Amino acid sequence: MHSIAAADLSARETFNILTATVVPRPIAWTSTVSACGVNNLAPFSFYTVVSSEPPMLLLSIEPKEGSDPKDSEANIIATGEFVVNAVSVPSAHALHTTSLDHPREVDEFDVAGVTAIPSIRVQPPRIKEALISMECTVRQTLRPGRDLLVIGEVVTFHLAADLVVDSRVDVRRLNPLGRVASQFTELGTLFSPAD
Repeated sequence: MHSIAAADLSARETFNILTATVVPRPIAWTSTVSACGVNNLAPFSFYTVVSSEPPMLLLSIEPKEGSDPKDSEANIIATGEFVVNAVSVPSAHALHTTSLDHPREVDEFDVAGVTAIPSIRVQPPRIKEALISMECTVRQTLRPGRDLLVIGEVVTFHLAADLVVDSRVDVRRLNPLGRVASQFTELGTLFSPAD
């Protein structure tokens, strides 16, 4: 066993250990809209459920190099709204294109080749091709470390009709894309501990 004091690691070394240990991570393909109406898409794998009653999600947004905030952060702060779209394996390439740095005035739905459709209760559009989308309003933001934590309350769920079986989401049909270290992964074998 090799023990290292966290204070002795660089930020990159710490990041590498965390992202290889907390796996697999789900990906929140997050849509936002700027104050001047430009659509933005960005993937966040530092993402989880905060509460089921009321339903709340947490995004952890790492800072951008330099002084300007990431577009997603600026848009969420300006509007108080975002949409989390589930990512299925066939969308991996499109998702990756939205992780790249694009000018603020570029509509990343166009860059990714996905379809923006109106949400019901929030301004940011959702991704038509996503099998699940969750419209969120910001409940709280905090910055306990370097990253901005955004807690959003889900105000509307959108689920593909054939995705729900016996009142449950069929995870195999969702075919979720996950993150392991700096690579992607897909759903493997599902089993019960009793098996």
